[in-house]
Amino acid sequence: MKDFTQGLLFGAVVGGLIALLNTPNNGEENRRKVQDYIKDNTNAVNDLGDDLKQLQVSLGRLSEEGMAVADRATKDIAYSVEDFTQKNSPRIRRVMSSINKLTEDLKNEQEKYQDSPLLNQEG
Repeated sequence: MKDFTQGLLFGAVVGGLIALLNTPNNGEENRRKVQDYIKDNTNAVNDLGDDLKQLQVSLGRLSEEGMAVADRATKDIAYSVEDFTQKNSPRIRRVMSSINKLTEDLKNEQEKYQDSPLLNQEG
């Protein structure tokens, strides 16, 4: 790995020297181009940093709003369930009472039928 890094560094230096020696521009123009390139890239990196900060703020705001919406929805659902339960509790009790009465009546009728003299005569 050390040899590769040294070779890479050596190749970059040699390539840079060859590029400087073969360039049609003079040194002052090359320095200006390099400075402009560095300035453009620095501005791009700064813009990217600002955009990332704005993204973090937006994500934080979105997270807060999402939590608020989820909290509100949870409260609304709990209220609706409680309201439904309270409003329908008497109905549910009446239905259960009717079911219990029907079950008792059915058992009584079955007992009457089984105790019937007609059933005993045939059997």
